[in-house]
Amino acid sequence: MLGIGDKNEELTNNLVEIGTGEGKSVTLGVTASILALLGFDVCCACYSQYLSQRDYTAFLPLFDLLDLLNYIHYGTFNKLCEDTINENGDIRQIVEQLITKGSVDTMKNNQHIKRSKILLIDEVDVFFNREFYGNVYTPAASLRDRTITSLVNFIWKERKSRLTLNKIKDTDEYKICCAKFPTWEPLIQEAIKDMLSDVNNFESHDYIVSQDRIGYSEQGNIVYNVVYGYKTLFAYHCEHEKGRISKESLEKNINIKIKCGSVSYAE
Repeated sequence: MLGIGDKNEELTNNLVEIGTGEGKSVTLGVTASILALLGFDVCCACYSQYLSQRDYTAFLPLFDLLDLLNYIHYGTFNKLCEDTINENGDIRQIVEQLITKGSVDTMKNNQHIKRSKILLIDEVDVFFNREFYGNVYTPAASLRDRTITSLVNFIWKERKSRLTLNKIKDTDEYKICCAKFPTWEPLIQEAIKDMLSDVNNFESHDYIVSQDRIGYSEQGNIVYNVVYGYKTLFAYHCEHEKGRISKESLEKNINIKIKCGSVSYAE
């Protein structure tokens, strides 16, 4: 794994099989420490947030003693994707500011020399399933405003009226919303198209109602920061009508999603 004994003494990709109880967590922790001491930035990816946090906590005293806390990162695949795309600032916040203010003031100016990155994967077979390998991670910014709330509420109430984009364009809710964001009308139209597609299909996806929120089972955990298009939004509407979601929680989750690009998990 460390290139020891290799003729060229180079680090190469490796697949290592370690049986249950044979010290996989110790191997990852020690390997991460050595690579970080050699000048690399090391990411240890795991499918389970619980297992990842457990292992990191166990090795935290060692990482701290060696002054490596800034160079060793444990987390799920999604968490590590988040860390990567937000290196120069919160991408969602940057997009939201660009739309609402027309400018960005939260970009980080990273002048320090970046280390080369190395990825260590725990349970690598999980990475090769369809959820990750060949798939992309797509973060989205949330645009909130009273005019957006009115527009979404209208689409929900009239969902059985065979709504179309042209019909919605004639409504006061649409016109007021576009007046609020005059230079972003194409984005609003695309969001409406997605809403019209999801408003009558949201029940086709599995979600969990817990703690006054809509959550999803992901990598062995219930997560609340994942959404499925506008199906999640209309699930909030549906569960609110059933009395399982409060009005405050519903209104907090009414927004237009602006995609911030897509990042390949494999990349």
